[in-house]
Amino acid sequence: MKRIAIVTLILHSSLFTLHSAMAQTLSLGQCIELARQRNRTLQNAALEIEMATEQRKEAYTKYFPDIQANVMAFRAFEDMVKGDGTIPQEIAAINPEFAQYIGAPFSYSEFNRAYSATLTLTQPLYAGGRIVAGNKLAKIGQEAVMLQLKMKEKEVLQKVTECYWQVASVKYNLETIAAAEKQLEAVNELVTNFVKAGVTTRNDLLKVQLRQQELASNRLKLENAEHVLLLLLAQQIGMAGQPVDIDTSSLEAQEPAAVFVSTDEAVAHREEMALMQKQVEAQEWQVKLERGKYLPTVAVGLMGYNAGLGGFSDNVKKYMDTNLTNGLVFGTVSVPIMSWWGGRHAIRRTQLRLQQAQNEVQDAREQLGVDVEQAWSQLSEAYKQIEIARTSVESAAENLRMSTDQYKAGTTTLTDLLDAETLHRQSRSQLSDALATYQMRLADYRRKTR
Repeated sequence: MKRIAIVTLILHSSLFTLHSAMAQTLSLGQCIELARQRNRTLQNAALEIEMATEQRKEAYTKYFPDIQANVMAFRAFEDMVKGDGTIPQEIAAINPEFAQYIGAPFSYSEFNRAYSATLTLTQPLYAGGRIVAGNKLAKIGQEAVMLQLKMKEKEVLQKVTECYWQVASVKYNLETIAAAEKQLEAVNELVTNFVKAGVTTRNDLLKVQLRQQELASNRLKLENAEHVLLLLLAQQIGMAGQPVDIDTSSLEAQEPAAVFVSTDEAVAHREEMALMQKQVEAQEWQVKLERGKYLPTVAVGLMGYNAGLGGFSDNVKKYMDTNLTNGLVFGTVSVPIMSWWGGRHAIRRTQLRLQQAQNEVQDAREQLGVDVEQAWSQLSEAYKQIEIARTSVESAAENLRMSTDQYKAGTTTLTDLLDAETLHRQSRSQLSDALATYQMRLADYRRKTR
């Protein structure tokens, strides 16, 4: 079983080495640029802008005439008009020229089909300001979607940055494991010589080997974590299925004071704040739109029609034109008098929503201020944690050196030496985690202040 475990570990390490050799190494800047170009969340957000643009163009068409065409035709199963006989004397009262046809036979019973075609053009002159309000709302909607795109872009780039530095932290921990393994190899060699010389027992050698196996297990976990994080990073930057790796040579901690931005200035530049202002503006136009529903509507138009009546006898067609064509110009004024009964309550409701939106702006400003302050506190804390971790690494390294010398001199136990090695490894791991955490906090602070 021990041989199988060793072979498995060797194969696993070989696969990771091969993957790293084939992978494309990317810096943080390259990852961010790829995310801007290929991330599907940002691509969908760009499509939202296109849809908002089309909606704005659609609203603009309301300024132009509305043209409608209608065609109707029918054929009856039976004759629709029943009336055969002679033309009555009363027809002369309608027109004296019809007197000559009195007593002549007639037949309407054959009428069983007809068609009509109409074309209507209507130009609104005044619609209570609803057309203007609709266009303003469409414009505000387009601007809001553009702000949302910027917010989504910052969120995506924040995720990419966090994933990048998580990978970097794992890589630095792997380097720590490698250094610890090298240290334990030297201890193993030293203890082996002590066992051969009879200075110590084989039990100490087994303790060293157990610690080496523990490190091998930790390495396996870290390599698996690195693999998964790189897959996630590749997906976020639009390179899913392609081997990628990162450049960890730029893990440095910048002084927080170099990126400080006052809270008021940061809040004023936040997209969230601008979006809330757009909501207030949109609600103001919603009030005007609602009020416009209860104002007069004025329109002018032109209509033309053609109608054909079929099925009449030839005798009827002598006295009646069965194809009619005409046109007309019209104007309309619509006043919703009774709608004001309930309309005033609807207008009042939109005004109350406007007040809510104004209150939400102030609430958002205060919350964003707290958010910026929290981000600054976390950034400052992360920088201080780096300083503490570096001091711990120096102390742990000195402790390990002294423990190694004392063990060689026979003045301390192997357990103390292994404990010193553990403390040194943990302090280095804490330093790499602190450096990565600082970079993530720095990215978060910049996102919230720029």
